[in-house]
Amino acid sequence: MPELPEVETLRRALLPLIPGKRLATLKFYRPDLRFPIPTETLTQTLTGAVLSDITRIGKYLLLHFSGGAMLWHLGMSGRVEQAPSLTPIHKHDHAAFHFEPDIYLHFVDPRRFGCILWVPDGKGHPLIDHLGPDPLVPTTTAKDLKARARTCKGPIKGFLMNATRLAGIGNIYACESLHAALIHPNRPANKLTLPQWETLLATLRVTLEKSIASGGTTLRDFFSADGTPGYYTIDLAVYGRENQPCKQCGSPIVRTVHSGRSTFFCRACQKR
Repeated sequence: MPELPEVETLRRALLPLIPGKRLATLKFYRPDLRFPIPTETLTQTLTGAVLSDITRIGKYLLLHFSGGAMLWHLGMSGRVEQAPSLTPIHKHDHAAFHFEPDIYLHFVDPRRFGCILWVPDGKGHPLIDHLGPDPLVPTTTAKDLKARARTCKGPIKGFLMNATRLAGIGNIYACESLHAALIHPNRPANKLTLPQWETLLATLRVTLEKSIASGGTTLRDFFSADGTPGYYTIDLAVYGRENQPCKQCGSPIVRTVHSGRSTFFCRACQKR
């Protein structure tokens, strides 16, 4: 599943390509993905409009035009590819966008858990209105996160993966960051000290930025030949390494399951 670094990598890959360009044509090859696509609204509003910027909140991309933003979410299997024309290339090319003069982008989503929606200026949208702060935004602070966790008695790993508390953190990055911060994934979120929050936020940022760097800088090198996104190229310390030696102390990595999701950690290093 594409996570925050993959979406940020996509944003950075698109920034040199389409901001300042006019969206000449929109084509939709099915009426819905996870949600119905507002094809008529998007076509009427955006045909001929100039894209001003691309921003990200959590795992959502916002393509900004006058009057609002087109919201993209990649879901579990989505990706965006550059193509030679609007003509579909893959079975699961569900939408295509032509930016003048000659940039064609295809929204590909085999499992159809992604979405393409419209967010009018000043109206907001239920998918993003209640998201927590983004860990990569400089205004997100350890003090703020500690305050948000004040009433959270549940495990810190669950806190990290709750998008209403902190936007965009998936399972891989939660496990990796907690290991780097030497914090046990079951520690109650409201029991972390301010210094622990400072360490955890710093490790989150380092882990995410390393993955973004490994993803490449173009649409082409973001994906391998089989369409797999780039986060598998990062050097994983604990995730998926059950019973393998911890790279810090040599103790075997432990795997547990919480809420149907695997958690990987080192009992020796992550005692706190």
